[in-house]
Parts: sequence; structure tokens; C-alpha cells
Amino acid sequence: MDRLSDLPEPILIHILSMLPDDGKQVVRTSVLSTRWRFIWMSVLVSLDFNHSSKKGIADFIASVHRELYYWRSCDKIRRFNVYLHSYDECYAKDVDLWLHFATTKVEDFFRLGIRNDKNYEFPQFAYKIASLRNLELWQCQLNPRGSVHWSSLVSLSFGFMNLTESVMKKVLSGCPNLECLELHNFRGIHRLEISSVKLRELSIECYYNDNHDLWLEIIAPHIQTLGLSGLCNEIRIRQRNVASLVTAILYLDFDVKGKERNLEKECSFLKELLQSVAHVENLQLNTWGIECLSILELKGWRSPPSSWKFLELGATLNQLEFPGICSFLQSSSDLETLVISWYGYNHKSRELLSKYINEDEQSRRFETHYFNCSLLHLKTIKFIDYFGPLSKYKSALPLVKYLLKHAIVLEKFVVTARIKRNVASQDYVKMEQEFLSFPRSSPHASVIFSY
Repeated sequence: MDRLSDLPEPILIHILSMLPDDGKQVVRTSVLSTRWRFIWMSVLVSLDFNHSSKKGIADFIASVHRELYYWRSCDKIRRFNVYLHSYDECYAKDVDLWLHFATTKVEDFFRLGIRNDKNYEFPQFAYKIASLRNLELWQCQLNPRGSVHWSSLVSLSFGFMNLTESVMKKVLSGCPNLECLELHNFRGIHRLEISSVKLRELSIECYYNDNHDLWLEIIAPHIQTLGLSGLCNEIRIRQRNVASLVTAILYLDFDVKGKERNLEKECSFLKELLQSVAHVENLQLNTWGIECLSILELKGWRSPPSSWKFLELGATLNQLEFPGICSFLQSSSDLETLVISWYGYNHKSRELLSKYINEDEQSRRFETHYFNCSLLHLKTIKFIDYFGPLSKYKSALPLVKYLLKHAIVLEKFVVTARIKRNVASQDYVKMEQEFLSFPRSSPHASVIFSY
């Protein structure tokens, strides 16, 4: 007897679902016996069609049609991903057919990406997809004539698109269960109002504005996580109501493209951002923010009091940045966890800070300055992503001493290096011994090196 084939069909389907989800091996089981002939149609698989510039677009279109023909009898598809390196309006009907397939078959995730100046116009029937949970659209034209019905959608991502406030309003009202919204490289809207209680995560990357006097205004009283990334001279975002915000991720940068930087504008932008997220529990800030903080500290500016309990800072770990970091810590009286992510040597950052700060003078200021505050709640400190010999980064030692001296309830100081333990050189052993020799205010503090 074939004991495997005698198992109940739900168990057989579960077994087949353990195979690679591209579906090829699942389909091959149909030749085993008549019992297995149609079971594969009930297994959730993933279909991925990626058109590269080296492959002819016509051949690619034909191959997708052939593949979807084979899967027409399948009950459901887990994930469906299509990326077109080039697109022309003559292929719009073909893409429409793929979308129709997706609206009837895809259950979990659908992504459509098109790389071309001629954006694909999203068809009207696709605004009514009742079962889909995750949707990503890149370089599409959205113009729903009626209402949008994406009732099961929990995650939505738009990229490289011209949006309007009326379209966004229709989209958001048609996604009552949406939890996460991502907007990448977009333009066209100046006000983003999110009233849904369920939508808790918003990510914005590279917002472009043709009118540089206008800002993108965010009104989202129920958002809990906000991520902002991209060029700050393009983003220009003002948060008016983010009262429920718990986590803010600010990975911003500034690109002047050969022009002289407007530091007054940059620092003003950072100050407004920090004031708007002073109430959050978790904050992540990259090297651009630390760069501006160091310049602001030199000018006498102090960070507003904050409620941060978790703080992650991207830094190059040179002494020019330390006063800015420590000034930042002074305003973080509730801080429990500090993570400093090493970004390596940043020539642009060091060059700018060197114009405003003499390194020797800054070193003396750091050692004798008034950064004498107790970090009353700081229990965990992590320096992560070290790479190469630690002796190259001895400039970080004054900051390590400062933290060990002022963190009076510290429990763990962890240094994580991006090397394998079996290739850890004697250099790491020496640095570990040096770290361990520094005085610690907390009797319970342990220094841990991890490779």
C-alpha cells in the first residue's frame, strides 16, 4: 500500500507546501499517481516574473502568459510579483490580464513594478480586490473613478508615482483594515491626513515637491511608527499631529549637488523634527543628524527634554561628533538603551565638522566641558557594526570612558564586530582589555565583546 497517498488531502497539501514555493516541484508530483494528479492545484505557491534589460520585452510578455495559463486551474496563489524593466502602452492589455489573474487568484501579496517614463494606468476593475492582504505598485497611474474596495489590505506601498490628495483620500477610505503605508519617491500631495485607528505605521522616502515653499503636512493622530528617509532638502515634512507616535526613524541626508550647503536651513529643519518627536519612546537618528547636532551644540543650542527610552545613533565615532552626542544624551533623562551604529569613515561629515570645529580644541572641550550629567536609567549600551582593527578607532575611547563614568545603573556594555570569531586578531583582545580597565560608576556593569 501507498501509505503516503492514503493520508487525508489536507495533510498532503500541507506536505507539498513544504516544497520550494515557486511551484515547479509541486507540479511535478502530479505524475506520481492518479491520487496526486490534482492535489498541486490546492497548494499555495509564489510566482515571480522579473524582466531584465537583456531580455526582449515581447518574449518576456509571452512567457508570462504561458506560465499563467498553466496555473489557471490553481485555487490560490500566495505571492505574485511582476517587474518590467521597460514598458510601452501597447502592452497595457497584457498587464491588465495579469492583474485580472491576480485579483482572482492571489491571496497574500501582489507586486507590480514598471521601469519606464510611461506609467501604466491602473485598471478600474483592480480597485476592487477583496481578498488581497499586501499590495505594492511602482510607477503606475492611479485614477479611481469610483470608490476603492481593498477591504482585506493590511500593507500598501506606492513608489515613483504622482499622487493627488483626492486619490489618496479614496485609497485610504477603501482600506479600512490597513496597518502599514509606505510611500517612496513620490510627488503631488501637500497634505497627508490619516484618520484610521488601525493604520499604525507610516514610512516616507524621498518626497519631491516642485514648489519648495510648500511642505508635506502629516496629520496622523493614531500613527505609532514613523519612518522618514531621503534628502531633507527635498522632503520638507511638517508633522502637525502625531500624538500617538511611539517610534521615529529619521534616516535623512542632504545633497547640494555641487552647491554650498545651507547649514542654517539644515539645522533648523533638524530642530523642528526633534521637537516634534520629543515625546516618542524610541528614536533612530543617522550621521546627518549627529553632524548637525555637533554644530548646534557649538553654537549653544540644547536639545529639548525628551521621553526617549531607546536611542539608536548612526555615527562615525570621531571626536568631532562627541559633544553633539553627549549634549543629545543630556536631554534624554529617561534613556534605558543606547545603540551606536558605526557607519565607518565619513569623509564628507568630517570635512564639514572640521570647518567649524578644531579637533584638538574639541578634544579639550570634551574632556573639561560640562557634560557632567548622570544617566540615571541607562542599563544597556551597544556599539555595533565595527569592522576592521579596533585600534584604528581609538578616537572612540573618550566616549566609552564618558558613558562608563556617567551610566550609574549600567548592566551591559556590548561591542559587536562584523568579523568571525576565528579571525579575531590580537587587536581586539588588547582593545577589550583597555575597555575593561576604564572606571565604571555602576558596580553591575559588564563589558562584552561579540564577534
